[in-house]
Amino acid sequence: MSSWHDLNSEETFHTLDTELDGLTEQEVQKRRSRYGMNKLKEPEKTSSILRFLSQYHDPLNYLLITAAIVALLIHPEQPGDAIFIFIVLTANATFGFWQEGQAEQAMDALKQMSVSTCVVIREGIEWSIPTPDLVPGDVVKLDEGLNVPADIRVVESYQCKVDESSLTGESNSILKSTDALPSSTLLADRNNMAYMGTCVSTGRAIGIVVETGMSTELGRIASNIVGSESPKTPLELKLESLGRFLGFIALIVATLLVSIKVLIAYGDPEIDTIGLRDVAVEQFIVAIAIFVAIVPEGLPIILVITLALGMRNMARHKAIIRRMKAVETLGSTTVICSDKTGTLTKNQMTVRQFTTTDGTFTVSGEGFKPKGKLSYEGVEVSDSKWKNFRVTSHFDCQQLV
Repeated sequence: MSSWHDLNSEETFHTLDTELDGLTEQEVQKRRSRYGMNKLKEPEKTSSILRFLSQYHDPLNYLLITAAIVALLIHPEQPGDAIFIFIVLTANATFGFWQEGQAEQAMDALKQMSVSTCVVIREGIEWSIPTPDLVPGDVVKLDEGLNVPADIRVVESYQCKVDESSLTGESNSILKSTDALPSSTLLADRNNMAYMGTCVSTGRAIGIVVETGMSTELGRIASNIVGSESPKTPLELKLESLGRFLGFIALIVATLLVSIKVLIAYGDPEIDTIGLRDVAVEQFIVAIAIFVAIVPEGLPIILVITLALGMRNMARHKAIIRRMKAVETLGSTTVICSDKTGTLTKNQMTVRQFTTTDGTFTVSGEGFKPKGKLSYEGVEVSDSKWKNFRVTSHFDCQQLV
């Protein structure tokens, strides 16, 4: 079905062949084999060989490779220049491949750490299971602060409000209900549905999983953008322009040099056909040397080293960059646009103040390292004095100090 909001709770249970006590383990296995895992499909990873070869994908590298091959074909007994060029390019590609490989490993590690869990009812018993193990028909409990693990039809709601800004752009939390809605109701107005990728802000609810994985609304968005290609960075565009310009200049200079020398030799009556061919070959070699000299073979290495240092600096600030050239894009950013859904933050919440029956306390510390100092009415509270306070707040205050 493409819509579930126009069914009432009884019809939803009947359509998915489930009940409030949840599915049996045998039925879960059947549905998992039919619907698959509850996760978004990721693009296939590029093989290591292709990732390594992609490091050569640069106009300047193409010019250097062409010059090296031509020089090697003309003078196979003098392979020094060609070998040097290939060593430089290979060192450049190896360093770039290693840096991007490090970023890929870090990204994979973060994905493993971010695997979430949810509370599901099966055979009348509550279980905490990984989110990817959900199947259509599962009965899920939603509580304050939890992410919605799949597309869910709400069948019980207790002042449950869901933050749907990531999906609809609406900054205000939406109060969920259980009543059926007209089939023409827009996505943002479907108050009896909770969608994957959103978050329960207050209250609690019970719902039935109706769509999982790529069949969810979030999955449809992911499938629409999976085929999109990343635009080229300003650095890539400038390098392409530079490569075309240098290639054009080198080609013109080489052509003029060979043509002029051959014409002069052709007009000399003392030079025969064999001598004319030797002059042409000699001038062609000179033209290749000029061609290689015009192309700055050190530029790719300098770029890779500079971008690698940028990646390291970003990683030091807990920001992982997958592609090195994206560092330059961040450096070129002059305007950041944000809509009404909220402000730009570090995605961290820090307790600054809390109140108990003994008074109001202030806490220092930031983000994910909240350990700091505790103060009461402007005076720092020591460990011995803190034990004298009677804490009745729902905050775990000892964790803060």
